[in-house]
Amino acid sequence: MKTTVLPKRTTGRPFFIACMLAFASVLTGSHAYAQDKNYLVEVVVFENIAEAKKATAGSLYFPRINSAIGLNSDQAAAAGFALLDEALTLDDAAQKIRNSGNYRLLKHFAWRQPGLDSKNAKAIRINLGSTMPIYIPEDVKPYKKFIPASAQPDPGRTRKITTTTVTGYLKVRLQRFLHLDARLVFTDTENQRSYRLSQSRKMRSGEFHYIDNPRFGLLVKILPLEAATN
Repeated sequence: MKTTVLPKRTTGRPFFIACMLAFASVLTGSHAYAQDKNYLVEVVVFENIAEAKKATAGSLYFPRINSAIGLNSDQAAAAGFALLDEALTLDDAAQKIRNSGNYRLLKHFAWRQPGLDSKNAKAIRINLGSTMPIYIPEDVKPYKKFIPASAQPDPGRTRKITTTTVTGYLKVRLQRFLHLDARLVFTDTENQRSYRLSQSRKMRSGEFHYIDNPRFGLLVKILPLEAATN
């Protein structure tokens, strides 16, 4: 049975998002249980332009990242992770976003990784878009998920770092089902406001998921690599 996982909150969502969910759900079959094998993780990241027009000045944040690897790093290669540019199934969804006047495509990418349990799972570092210097506290231990920041140094925020439009991590871990952990911050550099997203989503392989924040969102599909290349 082919499964489409619809977003929980539907108010105000354009119809084409629902159409993308329905279309992508028939591209590949879903599998009842995850297995210990290699997986294709495919992600489309986009921003909501309509929400940008409503935005006002707000607070800045940076995601708390204890450990994460870049997909192009030697560490990623040693762990069996690699960027992929073939066998992608979300090209049509990405193109619909490109053609939309309400959304802007930020990145469509995919990687291969082994099925790793929660203890051994690796977080993938995400940095997309333009850069902006921000200031955070020297001691970030009190903050479990998101670290408050400011555009200028102040007595409580003196450590200068660089953030990007979208920064944070994605982690796929294998239990009875696949799980996707997402901790991301979208920063609008024009009005200096951050939008936070922190979710843990259970995913059957082959399901198409829409993970969103009013200002930005992700389309995600995870497939056993053998199924993706057939």
